[in-house]
Amino acid sequence: MATEKSTHPNAAEVNGVPSKKPPGSARATVAAAKKERQHGKRPVAGSAAPKVADGRAPAGEKPDSKAARLAELEEKHLRLMAEYENHIKRTSKEKQDLVTYGGTEVIQKLLPVLDDLRRTVAHTRQLIARKDDPVVRGMQLVLDKFTRALEAEGVEVINSVGEQFDPHLHEALMRRESKDGPAGIVLEEFEPGYRYRDRVIRHAKVVVSG
Repeated sequence: MATEKSTHPNAAEVNGVPSKKPPGSARATVAAAKKERQHGKRPVAGSAAPKVADGRAPAGEKPDSKAARLAELEEKHLRLMAEYENHIKRTSKEKQDLVTYGGTEVIQKLLPVLDDLRRTVAHTRQLIARKDDPVVRGMQLVLDKFTRALEAEGVEVINSVGEQFDPHLHEALMRRESKDGPAGIVLEEFEPGYRYRDRVIRHAKVVVSG
């Protein structure tokens, strides 16, 4: 007589052999795998894996836009380098000028004192008849010493009388008619001009032939 097989859905054995998985577990596994694929937890077969950033254009960016961006960055880099070099040159020149012409302001303040001393000596000579007067001689010694001290620092007087008028060296206070020479010649000097090394620190105030 044939043995009847159990058809009960919760039967633990089939034909006397223990079941490895409960009924319906295979269908649950397939459904779970399908659900994971839908939510992107597992790569779908045949789909390409996302690329790692390695310098290539990111997804959605065209190669042309990347080249334009690279050119823009290179141009910006070159511009910054040029600005930096100009800054270095400018600061270097400013430092050099500070060393070379650092005494300009002090010397400009001393020039009026030198002018007064020179005028005092000239006026005293006119008042005192004796050329060897000790007062005049002493004042002249002070004037000469003062002048030599300035010359040692690079200060020199600008020659004006008889020279062609030069706006870079002279300041014309007035014009005077002269029949003895051409126009534009310095006839008289009211106040001497000075150079400090190779830079004019005071223009000579002069009268020019018209």
